Amino acid sequence: MPKRSPRTTSDAHASYESHFEHAALFEFSKVINSSIDLRFVLSHILLTIMGKLLSAKGMAVLALGRGRYRVEMGKGFPGGIEEKTVSIQRMPASLLEVKKLNPARYPWIKFFREQGVALLLPMFIADLPIGLLAFGERLSRKKLDKREVTYLRSLANISATAIEKSHTIQELQLVNRRLDGKIQELNTLFELGKEFGALLDPDKLVRLLLFSLLGQVGVHRYLICLKEGPDMKIVASRMDGAVPQGELLRELARLKAPTPVEKLIVRHTVDPREILSPLGITVVVPMQLQGENRGLILLGDKFSREPYLQADLDFLSSLANLAIISLENARLFKEALEKQKLEDELMIAREIQKGLLPNVLAEIPGADIAATNVSSKQVGGDYYDLIVVDSEKYIIAIGDVSGKGTPAALLMANLQATIRALVPLRLPLSELTERVNHLMCPNTGGNKFVTFFWGIIDTGAMSLTYVNAGHNYPYLLHADGSVHRLEKGGMILGVMETAIPYEEEAVHLSAGDILVLFTDGVSEAMSSDQEEYGEERLEAVIRGNVDRDAQEIIDAVHADILRHTKGALQSDDITMMVMRIRPH
Repeated sequence: MPKRSPRTTSDAHASYESHFEHAALFEFSKVINSSIDLRFVLSHILLTIMGKLLSAKGMAVLALGRGRYRVEMGKGFPGGIEEKTVSIQRMPASLLEVKKLNPARYPWIKFFREQGVALLLPMFIADLPIGLLAFGERLSRKKLDKREVTYLRSLANISATAIEKSHTIQELQLVNRRLDGKIQELNTLFELGKEFGALLDPDKLVRLLLFSLLGQVGVHRYLICLKEGPDMKIVASRMDGAVPQGELLRELARLKAPTPVEKLIVRHTVDPREILSPLGITVVVPMQLQGENRGLILLGDKFSREPYLQADLDFLSSLANLAIISLENARLFKEALEKQKLEDELMIAREIQKGLLPNVLAEIPGADIAATNVSSKQVGGDYYDLIVVDSEKYIIAIGDVSGKGTPAALLMANLQATIRALVPLRLPLSELTERVNHLMCPNTGGNKFVTFFWGIIDTGAMSLTYVNAGHNYPYLLHADGSVHRLEKGGMILGVMETAIPYEEEAVHLSAGDILVLFTDGVSEAMSSDQEEYGEERLEAVIRGNVDRDAQEIIDAVHADILRHTKGALQSDDITMMVMRIRPH
């Protein structure tokens, strides 16, 4: 066996120092990795290396990004060194002696020379610079040997890993804190959402919003506005000066997101900042619904005097939108109740109106008579009637009040009452018509009118004496196939006092004759293509059913109108009366 060379004293000493350095590195790594407190880690790194170098100064400079670095900790330097920044666009990879660096090539070295730094120890993680460690002159003035440089670089690598770990954990803690804050914020909004959703009273909702602002944010001054028409109406305020009004609030309603007053944009000659700042208003929060501002919340400083952070603005935006949704729901619910109440009242009015129209028509000897009324609304303005004068005389009437709905129905009721009151006077029909017009004029207000037709059927004389006041000309189809349109009369009712007397006409009635009275809701019934039903089609249907009784003729016309309209909504009432003289 070959003999081993005897170990010299220097080899033993080098082995001992190597073992000591490895042990020291292990202990150093264990200590700085046992804590996530960045300041503790940096302090231990600096003190350890300062002790190794016998230097009185140590500085930890960490990367901020994009070539910017900041002094995170300094020991042995004058006060104020921390937080200072320096720009290093390209970090050298090896240990550097400051006095050997050329300032023309490394302009950033000037900063370290001014601080009395002699040695720079860069720190990298996978070729990514995370900072550097800077130290003053060694007290021994001794130059670093190769082993010391290797040892320092090992310390720098361990330090870089510990610093990066501490940074990462701190960022995770910050993210967790923010996440916890968001969870708390969502829980708060969820609870507030349940409270908002349980209320349908706008006043109570505004109070809940106010209490939420006071409790969750804590403010000295506030102003809450809700949109009413084109303007903003103030519903709650606590201000020390004149409350903002009109144009300023309309201008603020342009905002799409919560905005600090200092960042408001001046669009016109009036600067909102000059008005709001003296009032102590700090932030403006729009209340948005489907992209439209339906309200504003103006807030002053917090009780804590802390500034409004972005998280605060996000919370306020969510709270404002939550409140405006509930306020809008309350408004829609109130409108629905009012609409339902109105519909109920209209249904009652409809029943009353049906009671005004004859439920069962009186029988006319020798004639068959029928009528129908279909309103386009719950109540309408069409009118028909059959009044018994005596055993041989009967008044048949039909009218159409301009407009629709309740106003037309009320005027129709007035027309019916007027006619019923005048008929017993037994005056000539033309004179009665003039009196009806005289009584109707004060009730129409100048913007309503009535087309009206009525006639006296005399079964003894087999005649019809009529007056047409601007109404659709009724059809009188004679048994021989000829048609007589009943057009004699005068002006419509309710527009102006009678200037020209109404003209009446008497026509003879024979067996098989058919009298058809109708309103313009029949002739003007519209199809989905906006085509009118028309009087020619009406006459054709009547002619095609001359052998049927009155009700069957009405049913045939109505069925034909439905075929024409094909379910299209109609804008006018449909009213018809048909009388057929029975054959002998």
